[in-house]
Amino acid sequence: MHEMTFDFEGLIGMIANHLYSEKKVFIRELIQNAHDGIRRRAAEHGVVGRIDVETRPQDLEITVRDNGMGMDHDDLVHYLSNIGRSLTREGTEEDETLIGQFGIGFLSAFVVASRVRVVTRKVGDSSGWLWENEGNKEYTLQECEVPAAGTTVTVSLAGPEDRGMIQEAEVRKLIRRYADMLTVPIHLNGSPEPENTMHMPWERSGLTSWELQDDLTFYVERTLNDRVLEVIPVQLRGPVHADGVLYITRDRVYNVDQPRTIRLFQRRMFLCEDQQEVLPQWARFVNGVINTRDLTPTAARDNFLRDDNWAALRDALGDLVIKHLAHLRDTDRPRFASIARYHRMSFAAASYYYEAFFAKFADLLLWRTNRLPGEASPGVSLDPLADATAGEVLRTLPEILAEVRRRSPQSAGPQILQCITGVDAARQYFAIANAADTLVVDASYAFEPELLEAYTRLPGKSLQLVHVDREDAPSGGVIFRSPSGDASAEVERLAERMSVVLHTPLNQAIRTEARAFDPRTIAAVLRTDARTEAQRKAEEVILDPNALPGIREMAEAVSRMTLGAGQRLTINAANPLVQRLAALQDAADEEVQQLMLALYHSAALANGQMITAQAAQAFHDQLQRLMGRSLEALELDARRRALEEQLHVLKGRNRSDTRPTHPTFFMITPFADRYAALVAACRKALERRGCELVVANERHEDHRLLDNVQVLMDGASGFIAEITEANPNVMFELGAAFADRRDRPVVLLRENGPSVNGTLPADLRGLLYVTYDPDDAELVQRLGDGLAKSSAMRELLEDKKRLYYLSPRTIKEQLGVLILPEEKLAALARRFPTAEDWRTAEEPDVAQILGQQYEDLAPNVLKRMR
Repeated sequence: MHEMTFDFEGLIGMIANHLYSEKKVFIRELIQNAHDGIRRRAAEHGVVGRIDVETRPQDLEITVRDNGMGMDHDDLVHYLSNIGRSLTREGTEEDETLIGQFGIGFLSAFVVASRVRVVTRKVGDSSGWLWENEGNKEYTLQECEVPAAGTTVTVSLAGPEDRGMIQEAEVRKLIRRYADMLTVPIHLNGSPEPENTMHMPWERSGLTSWELQDDLTFYVERTLNDRVLEVIPVQLRGPVHADGVLYITRDRVYNVDQPRTIRLFQRRMFLCEDQQEVLPQWARFVNGVINTRDLTPTAARDNFLRDDNWAALRDALGDLVIKHLAHLRDTDRPRFASIARYHRMSFAAASYYYEAFFAKFADLLLWRTNRLPGEASPGVSLDPLADATAGEVLRTLPEILAEVRRRSPQSAGPQILQCITGVDAARQYFAIANAADTLVVDASYAFEPELLEAYTRLPGKSLQLVHVDREDAPSGGVIFRSPSGDASAEVERLAERMSVVLHTPLNQAIRTEARAFDPRTIAAVLRTDARTEAQRKAEEVILDPNALPGIREMAEAVSRMTLGAGQRLTINAANPLVQRLAALQDAADEEVQQLMLALYHSAALANGQMITAQAAQAFHDQLQRLMGRSLEALELDARRRALEEQLHVLKGRNRSDTRPTHPTFFMITPFADRYAALVAACRKALERRGCELVVANERHEDHRLLDNVQVLMDGASGFIAEITEANPNVMFELGAAFADRRDRPVVLLRENGPSVNGTLPADLRGLLYVTYDPDDAELVQRLGDGLAKSSAMRELLEDKKRLYYLSPRTIKEQLGVLILPEEKLAALARRFPTAEDWRTAEEPDVAQILGQQYEDLAPNVLKRMR
């Protein structure tokens, strides 16, 4: 028989390089040993203890002192100096608050120490002992005087390079991180208050549920530096013991594998954090702080064994999250709804991975649907579970089914639930569903297709799932209908011709069918199933020059298997473009075939998943050809407009009545700056009465000055002339106005002041004037009253049958908080000059005028103007 030996220096090297990830863990181990000594003395003698940590960076020393049980000669020989033997582990069965287990934690000090000095005295002894070791297997042990029971450990660092880890701020940070939960107070460098919290918020008694929620939220946000959406107190008893807090983060989780913030304590001493297996895989949106006695730590105490105890704790915490959410669902539905909306994708992942979660919350998962006509405008929620984003609404499946039943009652049999699962296809199908006054579910995100299928299999659900982006609904479907009407036969023939003419880049057929659907503006849609999707991906791999040979062979095999599948194109028999194309009988014509291809490409662009690299190149090539044709058309159109403009001028000179649909008054005035305020006041006075003021230097209907004035005057309902200075140009235009034979009213304006009668022509001196003061604060009102004194002018202003003009200024005032640039306001006024124009305006026309930057405001602009 022989006794095994070991290399002490080699053991210390192994601990430093392979066991502990950081050198500073030796402070944690010393605090842990001091804690266990104090707990043992408290259990046996009822003495309340404390731990004092003293740092002396300048001397390269740190001391950990406790008034715990202390050690005698046998303890120092049999436990402290015996690697792998733990006095704490042997007493854990009697006191579960003890932490130590392995008997090697004390060795961590030798990773940084040149010498470790232990002075100790056991409770009941009259003297103590001094134990010293300088980093090898020999140690000295001698009896000495120690004033009181307890243990003091002093570590002398081997070199100044490690001085930073025993700085006061660093040690304080380590105490709060690793020992915050320990119920023994830890004082640093004589601090009057303990550095550790000791008693956690979830351990306080006498708190109301709201107070506990507030305390836990504050603790989490301070400790973990995270934002809290909902806190879940943890107090597990029974097969699994655990305390702490879980919380649902306010940061959205988009990736199923996104790391969590989980801080784990074992018997109140920090163990590890960010270990994702502490909670079930589905609970990516849940973080927290957990203290338990049921995990088995590794020797380094920075991880734990994945054993039965761990599995039980993981499942218990998962059940606790579900129980809490179920309680919210039943007692505070708006609160649950806000969480479900915030973590909608996370809830979908949880439902996919955890059947119990899906069984409890299947009816409360949120799904994207189209916003039906007449529903609340964006920003207004119909239901706590409804999202008010423009164009779509979040609803639960029971709400969807109830709304479908209400709008389209079905006969006996399974209820039809229409959905789409193609990526990026929702926009078109939502528009089609809106036009059909029905709901379609967008189930194209991760997990959603499988969950929707699973929902139809739940007990008590009598549903038939119809993928409208793949198939027609059974009889009674309202989205895609058989063509009817005069053009139906031609469109059917067009579909047949397109099935023959159109092919994919790999010469796969594009099956074309004719259906009628709304809105009529959508010319065609691509509908895909699993076979066509597999064919598309295989085609993309085959055409990729960088594809690996093995992958290419698999893609070719898939392509052969799906040879007859092709892509499925549905053209709209109600679309005017399709009807016009169908009327062209010569399918052999190259231009007709290009238009057929353009019809397919428009559908592929709307269906984002069909845009492969090869398809994009085909789009590009055809777009270049169409751009060339469009440029030719634009050049011809420019010549046409030039000719029409010349014709317009010629007609303007000879027409007898060119008045616009709303009253327009031409103002004859000098263009000097002193009259700018007068022009502005006249414009405002007329706009208040729904009339337009036109000044020659602000509008150019002709590039020639006199012709421009003539066109504007011919189109005016009346005239306003400023004659104070008898300006020659004013007199010339005023003479033309008086010479008119259509009895249009003329109102003369003259500034208050010295008499100007001597400068006016004789035939003007006896006429009535509206006098004004340019500095008058009430100038607008006085001008309005003065204009109305003319009976002919008053007849125009008060005509109930005339159209009411809306200027850019009026539009701006009507829009209120909706701020638009001046050029957009002017463009709106040009396109919709009267109230009647706004009543018949269409949202796409308004959006087109507003341009891409402001098109989202079109619905609100139209609503406010109406």
